[in-house]
Amino acid sequence: MRKILLFIAAVSFIACADTRRKYHYFDDMHYSLAGDTAKFDNLGKRPFDMLEPEHTITHNGEPAYPYRKDFDVDLATRELKAPSVMDAKRGAKEYHIYCEPCHGADGLANGPVAKKFAGVRKLKNERADTFPITKIYHIATVGQGIMQGYAPQISEQDRWNIAAFIKNEMQKKK
Repeated sequence: MRKILLFIAAVSFIACADTRRKYHYFDDMHYSLAGDTAKFDNLGKRPFDMLEPEHTITHNGEPAYPYRKDFDVDLATRELKAPSVMDAKRGAKEYHIYCEPCHGADGLANGPVAKKFAGVRKLKNERADTFPITKIYHIATVGQGIMQGYAPQISEQDRWNIAAFIKNEMQKKK
């Protein structure tokens, strides 16, 4: 009886070990196969690039966003074209919903989330005030640094509206 209890205890102890095993019964559930776009892949040590695979079918005729987070900021800033019509009032409403919790109502990184997490950047300062509207849009789309992009949550037009609000209202020189 003592041997059986000892065997059960040993198996229980080994089964709870926090080690990665070379075998997995359910690979996709054991460790996520999804790539973190801010890190490098395991095979080629290349940055994940968020570009669609070859022969991908577009959604509603729109291609995937071609610029990568943190890698193509300057390229996106140069190549993106702002729409001719943007609604800064709607951008203000969207800003207060999605951006204000971190960046604060005045863009000084004093929102309630910023008080808990370091690294939230100010939207109003000497450096950020020089950003073109296309760069603000790109950052809102794919994110920058620890900030993740809002493309899945905010429509393209509303991201342009937010960029217009930040550029034309918040960063307005007084």
